[in-house]
Amino acid sequence: MRAIHLLLYMLPLAVFFWMMIGAVVVFSRDAGQRSLRGLGIVITIWGALAARAFGAPAPFPMQLAGAAVCVVALVIYQWAALSIRGRTFSYAGNTDLPEFVHQSGPYASIRNPFYLSYLLTAASTVIMWPTRWGIAVLVFAVIYFQWLVRFEEGKFERSAVAADYAQYKARTGRFLPPLLRRR
Repeated sequence: MRAIHLLLYMLPLAVFFWMMIGAVVVFSRDAGQRSLRGLGIVITIWGALAARAFGAPAPFPMQLAGAAVCVVALVIYQWAALSIRGRTFSYAGNTDLPEFVHQSGPYASIRNPFYLSYLLTAASTVIMWPTRWGIAVLVFAVIYFQWLVRFEEGKFERSAVAADYAQYKARTGRFLPPLLRRR
């Protein structure tokens, strides 16, 4: 049982580490000027992990539920990473203007699968170690990613692919697939 608790403790750390290393591989450093706008992702990741130090683990069933959410986050992240392989995607908050609208993989239903995976991992950490600090980090993450998405969407709206993006935006959800499709 001790090994399972250790595995559950290490799971969010391993997933966040995978995401950070993956970002170096997946996203292009050459696309646009780097900005501090993307720093919130790092704050979200390390803030969620630090929250574990302020509380005790949740009951075992909640730990398992949190682990399941963490695994779902990893699957979404990896699916998004594989779907954009070979395409130029910039780091969050860069100043570049998009040159295409990617619509395969999880992007067929949601516009921000990477951000969703970060949010789910932070949420899984709060589920597994519920603390006020963790909840505060999660609230910050939700607000931050809404703000960052608006910035990124503004870039699409000013780009040469604005019309394509408007159609894409009308049929997809920001973080979740739309439940009711518009006619």
